[in-house]
Amino acid sequence: MIKNKIGENAGKIWNILNKNIEMNIKELKKVTNLYDKDLLLALGWLSRENKVFFWGDKNDFQICLTEN
Repeated sequence: MIKNKIGENAGKIWNILNKNIEMNIKELKKVTNLYDKDLLLALGWLSRENKVFFWGDKNDFQICLTEN
């Protein structure tokens, strides 16, 4: 059950990044209205599938879609 929710949240994030090119965690959290845990689980899902790219430092980083 939780795996399905993570997948749905990953799809939500993918669609937002597809329209906005790149965002940071704070922006994504605000736009998606996801709890920290749900946002990070979904980003982990997308990362494992090589769908997102992260850069920046430990305090703030940007996220964008990869060109798969």
